Amino acid sequence: MTTEKDLINAVRDSLEADGGLRRIKAQMRTEVMKIMDGSAPSDNTISPHSPCDILILNELIREYFDWIGYKYTLSVLTSECELGRQPIFDRTFLAQNLGIAENETTKKLPLLFCLMKSFKNFKE
Repeated sequence: MTTEKDLINAVRDSLEADGGLRRIKAQMRTEVMKIMDGSAPSDNTISPHSPCDILILNELIREYFDWIGYKYTLSVLTSECELGRQPIFDRTFLAQNLGIAENETTKKLPLLFCLMKSFKNFKE
């Protein structure tokens, strides 16, 4: 005879197996952050030069999360930043705007990684 504890364990195992539990946790975090938003204003934030800079940065982060497979983190980002399902800027525009020369190697990597690599090369 199945006990309540066995049933709970079976449901939890099933949710963990198909990724549902991670999705639910991500949704809960999003909802908690929405509730807490504004409850602790931060005075140490620096306003960007333009809203376009923020959009570009959000799109770079979106592309990285998508590339690495952080789909639940990506869903929280798109929800919190109010990004649409499709990117606002395409990769070509972002690469040109950031001065990244696209080649066969860079096309396989997220632009954020390419920026980091360029910065390291410049530093050396």
